Amino acid sequence: MKPKILIADDSPTIRRLVTQTFADGSFEIVEVSNGEAAIKAFDEARPSIVLADIYMPGKNGYEVCSYVRGHATLGATPVVLLVGAFDAFDEEVAQGAGATANITKPFEPAALIDLVKSLVSAEGRTEPQPEPEREIEKLKEPVTAAVNSAASVEEKAEDLLGLETIFKAEPEPEKISSAISDEDIDRIADRVIQRLSTQVIESIAWDIVPDITEKIVREELKRDR
Repeated sequence: MKPKILIADDSPTIRRLVTQTFADGSFEIVEVSNGEAAIKAFDEARPSIVLADIYMPGKNGYEVCSYVRGHATLGATPVVLLVGAFDAFDEEVAQGAGATANITKPFEPAALIDLVKSLVSAEGRTEPQPEPEREIEKLKEPVTAAVNSAASVEEKAEDLLGLETIFKAEPEPEKISSAISDEDIDRIADRVIQRLSTQVIESIAWDIVPDITEKIVREELKRDR
């Protein structure tokens, strides 16, 4: 939809000038002649920009601007105050009302076009467009897909660490026969001792010898009794 201009001025000449300035159809023009009508038209038409005369019947341009700024959803709409060549323009009141800009009447059509287009473009106010169906479908992606994706990432991480390869490569322990001969035990013990370092053997000896010594002493004491 085309952007809308709300022109609020009690002068038919000014309203006609605005309409002719945008006769190319780039904007839809909404005309009113007083402040009360401007407020009503603002709520109904939801314009992209407001042009309001500072002196007009009912509410003046400053009051219309204040109403726009206090609007719940359209408070950011640009408001340009129209100032007559002999009107006393109050800059402080205009700033307090939240006016975006002001322009002196009668204005050059080219100057008004440049001002309006720059403010509407800067504000970026466009009619809300329905969200494309493909975007909605993206939101409907099953949660299970996200879960599966997370599981896939976890599996890949494990594979990078080589955990799966390690566990698969590790052979299952062979079942040890319950019938082991004394010769087998001695042979295994010899192999273990050969692989132990001297330091390890000494450490084990210091732990075992005191226990053996204590046991021998106790046995000797029992015999003496």
